Amino acid sequence: MLAAITRTARRGLTNLLGLISDPLGRRQVSQQAHLTRIATHERAVWLWQVLKEHAEATRNVVVEQAERTRLAAGGDEWKVQELETLLRYLRKKDYLAAIRSGELDVPELHTEYPLAVDSNDTLHPRGAKNDNSICLRFNQRLYQLFNRRPNLKVLDLGCAGGGLVRTLIDDGHFAVGLEGSDYPLVNQAGEWGTIPRHLFTCDITRPFRLSSCGTGAPICFDAITAWEVMEHIPEDRIEPLMKNVDDHLAPGGWVLFSIATFPYWNPATGVVWHRTVQPREWWEAKFAELGFVPDTNHTFGPYDWLRGSGNGRYDWKPEDSSGFHIALRRKADVGEES
Repeated sequence: MLAAITRTARRGLTNLLGLISDPLGRRQVSQQAHLTRIATHERAVWLWQVLKEHAEATRNVVVEQAERTRLAAGGDEWKVQELETLLRYLRKKDYLAAIRSGELDVPELHTEYPLAVDSNDTLHPRGAKNDNSICLRFNQRLYQLFNRRPNLKVLDLGCAGGGLVRTLIDDGHFAVGLEGSDYPLVNQAGEWGTIPRHLFTCDITRPFRLSSCGTGAPICFDAITAWEVMEHIPEDRIEPLMKNVDDHLAPGGWVLFSIATFPYWNPATGVVWHRTVQPREWWEAKFAELGFVPDTNHTFGPYDWLRGSGNGRYDWKPEDSSGFHIALRRKADVGEES
């Protein structure tokens, strides 16, 4: 058997050498290669056509589904608002049931400054009026950061509509939102009518304290966030704001910010919303001066943040070079781990 295989192999090799040495054989090989190229090209064209048709069919399905959804609401924006109101009612019902059962603690805010009265974001609201940012991908990365530990405590500064706070509570965690403007409270915008006992108006640059209504104990948070907020703070108010962060951050906790680095103002009225426009290097130096340093050992990718990743209305993206994300920790906490 082995001898037969060897003889066959030798004959094949001899035929191949003869074919190559023979001009006619080389021509046959060249023709075969040309035919193979043609067949490969035709196969590629066919595959491209199939993918194009599949993409077109998928688009048609999406458009058809969107149209069915619109027709289900009768094409009436008031009907959509009615359905949204019903959904918020059902969410609030579950929220209040969790409070009554003791599953969800209720915070209490202590402050002498319940409103950022001199802020243009209060006098001429923009973000508080329009934003209710939600990014469930951010939530998942946050849970990974804490090894999916239950009962996380998160404080969101400048929370606008409170979307982040509501989604964290929906996931079984404890969250509180503070907003300097009273626009969302007065207009019951976003989640202010859904989770009313976990959203508060407060000047976050003035002293405040959060405690448990049940025990009276101060609340310390595993993570404190601020999305497109820091650039709205006058430079001389950054230090007291970070003092509040330090007072409410649990040992080993994380501070997660997105910070815009471009001017934002209304040329017609002269109203300026971005009060501190500085590059990342300036902010890092300021945070270091106040006891916080960047820590890149986290779970967030460029598009995983709540803001500054194209997730919100008019939101910038990482490639726009319009701002940056930063994860901070206390110098002492980072030093203990190194």
